[in-house]
Amino acid sequence: MTTRLLIFLFPLILAAQTTGVLNLYPPNTAAEQTELNQAITEANGSPVDLTRALEQHLRKYPNSARRSDIEASLYKTAVEGNDTARIVLYGEKLLAGKPENELQMLERVIRALLVSDDKASATRAMPWIKRYVAGVLDLRAKPPEGHTTAAQWADLSDRAFASASVLEARANGYLGNTEQAADGASRAWLLLPNAESAHEIATWLVKLGRDAEAIDHLADAVMIDDPRSPWSDRERDRKLATSLYVKLHGSEQGLGDVFLTAWNRCGQAVQDRTARYQTMDHNYGLTSMYDFTLPGSGLTMSGPTVSDKAPLEMAKLKGKTVIMDFWATWCIPCLAQHPLIEHVKQRYAQAADVVFLSVNADDDHSLVAPFLKTQKWDQRVYLEAGLAGLLNVSSLPTILIMDPYGKLYSRMMGFSTDVFERMLTTRIDEARSVLPK
Repeated sequence: MTTRLLIFLFPLILAAQTTGVLNLYPPNTAAEQTELNQAITEANGSPVDLTRALEQHLRKYPNSARRSDIEASLYKTAVEGNDTARIVLYGEKLLAGKPENELQMLERVIRALLVSDDKASATRAMPWIKRYVAGVLDLRAKPPEGHTTAAQWADLSDRAFASASVLEARANGYLGNTEQAADGASRAWLLLPNAESAHEIATWLVKLGRDAEAIDHLADAVMIDDPRSPWSDRERDRKLATSLYVKLHGSEQGLGDVFLTAWNRCGQAVQDRTARYQTMDHNYGLTSMYDFTLPGSGLTMSGPTVSDKAPLEMAKLKGKTVIMDFWATWCIPCLAQHPLIEHVKQRYAQAADVVFLSVNADDDHSLVAPFLKTQKWDQRVYLEAGLAGLLNVSSLPTILIMDPYGKLYSRMMGFSTDVFERMLTTRIDEARSVLPK
């Protein structure tokens, strides 16, 4: 059985093995659970066999106390197998409540419904689209979550809204509202220039008889840098653009210039989108640690209290071994680890090639300066500003040791008082001696 299947079926299997859990359910559940456990085991990780077994179980036990768990498992299996009919069937059942990852589930159910390009499916999808749009608008109004920066949060919410706009456009088109469909797809392109929105615009422009405009958007769909667009879709749009162009001009002469112009236009559109978020966050879209600039925390201690918001340009650390301590004010192990890091740091006080960085990962930056003042930490502290995401820091405390060439040498997660100083010192010394590859 695959790991992913085991994860979401674990509650079902656990119920068969834990008397305390079984006692939470109505009488005779033990016999039903034994059958369910046997069915899961016999499916042996096969999604097809598992789906059949779970559906047979629900037919036999329509009032099963495990029904919601089983339907959730059936939905996830349908998603993995791209079974659109079951994505709709079990997704709609789950959406009758308030499921986790609601927006993701809404998008999948809507896309599955709109696989059928008929009015009935579009009509059925519309209420879910309205709920999806409302959810996205609510998301956009919220402050960033976790280590997401303001620019990253805006990017995520714009992507979600672009997806909602494309799906609403598609449903409107199937319902015969062709002008609305073309306008909605155009709004999606402005938020997120990608192959899907370009294709969607072209689809409805063709329906409106505006072939010359449609050709340009089909060329966009072919030429834009979009890793989610498979070659088969690009080839489909290339052939359609060629057919429309020949119909209008009598031959393919000049078509290459159309695609070249689209290449330049798409490149500019992507650059403009990136620039929009970079006005909010200099670090947006960066893929190298050395390109980052980390803001100061606003307070350091050095004798009298000194206000310090001076940023750190990571590029200045090239050629040095960098030890980054990612911590937060609420993280008790981080605070316990702090004096040990400071003790190790003293050993390298005269080493110009070793740099220790204290990187705060609090969601609420306003907590940091008062905390530093209270704790009287005599060091500069920087805010992670998206660096934690780039370096895949998913738990605290985490210490990253980067070699002089900017490569990750060691990732120390968690905290162990007995061996911490020895381990950190050893790995720093090893990282300093790394040779270029």
